[in-house]
Formats: sequence, structure tokens, C-alpha cells
Amino acid sequence: MKKFWIENKKIFLIFFVWRTGLLLIGFLAQGLLPFKSSFPYADTILVLTGLPSWLWSWGNFDGVHYLTLAMSGYDGFGTQVFFPLYPMLGHLISPFISLFLVSNVSILFSGILLFKLVKKHFNEDTANWAVIFLFAFPTSLFFGAIYTESLFLLLILAVFSTTGILSAIFSILAGSTRLIGSFVGKFSFIGLGLYMLYLWWRFDKPLFFLSAQSAFGSRATTVTGLVTPFQTVFRYFKIFLTVNPRSYDFWIAFAEISAFILGITILIWLSLKKKCPRQWLIFSWIALILPTLSGTFSSMPRYLITIFPIYIALALIKNKYLKLVILMISVILLTIFTALFTRGYFLADSGNL
Repeated sequence: MKKFWIENKKIFLIFFVWRTGLLLIGFLAQGLLPFKSSFPYADTILVLTGLPSWLWSWGNFDGVHYLTLAMSGYDGFGTQVFFPLYPMLGHLISPFISLFLVSNVSILFSGILLFKLVKKHFNEDTANWAVIFLFAFPTSLFFGAIYTESLFLLLILAVFSTTGILSAIFSILAGSTRLIGSFVGKFSFIGLGLYMLYLWWRFDKPLFFLSAQSAFGSRATTVTGLVTPFQTVFRYFKIFLTVNPRSYDFWIAFAEISAFILGITILIWLSLKKKCPRQWLIFSWIALILPTLSGTFSSMPRYLITIFPIYIALALIKNKYLKLVILMISVILLTIFTALFTRGYFLADSGNL
């Protein structure tokens, strides 16, 4: 245990600063922004936890769906889009405390695994910077919320950090956490298959996780309903031509397409330069492109945070001053996004591809 602490104390420190910092931002935001309950069940799920609002606000938006699943199972239409592993872990203590702990412990160990993985393939300096960018990324706040991102990232990193039966187990678990997880590892489809069997048994709809996407405005409710990323980009250009630039919706759309452009730019660079193992890049491309087939870039700023080669690409920037500028901008955006999210303003919150 002492050796583990010595080897990873830097990551524990980064995690502590990140976690306490975000909680403080959420606490201070109470006096700066009115609460905007633009999602259902805030009064019946979150307030009734009896926790202070600066804490239960980390269950905003999709968080209420995971809490509902942890308490009641797959009863309402739309809940089927959320894969079962994460809400199943909501029974350890109370649903909120359990899932909050799962998310935060998962991102802590994700940082440790990312450091070891990057150090093995690159060097210690690159590994240090990759971990810093992981926690400083503008939408890293979702790692600490009642969302699957941190658990999913931990499982993905575990798949790539292990071999044999351990890697197979982690890939199955990843496929039970997110749809994208079913494309990682040779056995990840088993996780998806088990969930489809359950949906078939319970609702007589093995693809219910796809058709239920309509509850969140997705067009990809069937395989034939999928659209290309080019169509999605065209749709966003129409948004920019018709929506008032002063409106909140305009800037959310701008953040969504910017996240996609950032992701595709970095992955093209990594692919051309052959900077990462092929398996990492295959996962990354699937994780980036698959959500766009729904006809929207909604939640793309959130989906981006599990594509861990992005942090490696930022860490590989040779100009230290440029890295510091990027880091500063990321922290500023993270502060703004955290304040908005904890006060109930839509950011990148709906969907679970």
C-alpha cells in the first residue's frame, strides 16, 4: 500500500485539487446563477436525497435517469438507452452516494491507469501531461458527476492495460456500460448481447436501447434512421444561419461542433503520425463517429472525454508555453461549464451512446 501511494501520490494530489475545486465552483455558483431546472425529476429525485444542493446538483440531467434506474429499474420509456452496469452499482449505499463514489473512484484510478499506459508507450513526462489534461479538460466535470464517463474510461483503459482473461472481463463490462464499449476487445459484444437478451425478455424488443433514443430527440431510432457525419455538419450550419448568435442555444451548438472538429483533427494527426497503437485509434474513431450517426453533435463535448488518445496528443505538444496556454484555456472553460452544469443549464448532458 505504501509503495502504491508513493508511485501515485502526484495523481492523488491532482485528483484532490480537481475534485475539491469543482465542488467549490458548484458551491459558489449558487450565489451567481439562478437554478434552471431544464430537466425532469429534479424535485422528486435530487431534492429528496436530503443532501445540500451544491452536492445533489452533480446528479443533474442524465444523473436523475441513472438514479431512477438504481431505484426502480427499467420502467419508463427512454430509460432503456442507459446500459445497466453503472446503475446496478447504485445499491452499495444509497443510490446517490453510491454512484457519486463510483464515478469519483473510477476517475481517480483512470488517472493512474492512463499514467502507467502512457509511460509504458511514451515516457514519464508525456504521462504526467496526459493526466493533467485529463483532469483539466473543459468537460472533465462529467467524470465527477452521476454519469458513466469515469467508469467507462476506467474499463477502456483496463482493457488496453491487461491481457488474456482479465482484458476479456473488462471488455465485457465495458460493453455493459455503453454501446461504444461493445466495440472494444474481442469479447465486448457479450456485454451488449446480455443487455439485448434482457430487453428481449422484458419488453420483447432486443433493440429497445436504439428505438428509445427518440425520447432524447435522436433520429437514430432504427438502423435505417442513421445519418452520415456530413449530414450532421450541414444541419449545424443551418442552425448557425437561423439561430440568434446571442442565444444560449447558439453557443451550445457552437461548443458541440467545436468538440467534433477538435476530436477529428486530433485523431487525423495521431493516425497520420502513427503516434498510438492501432487498437487505441480504432476505438477512438468509433467513439467519435458513432454518436454523430444520430443526426446531432449533442453531448459530443462529453463523449470526447473518454477518447483518451486526445490527452496524449495534447501531452505530445513540444512547445511548453503552448501547452500552458491550452491548459489555462481549458481550466477557464472547465470553471464556466461546471458553474452552468451545477445550476441546471444544458451543456452536453443527454444520451448514452
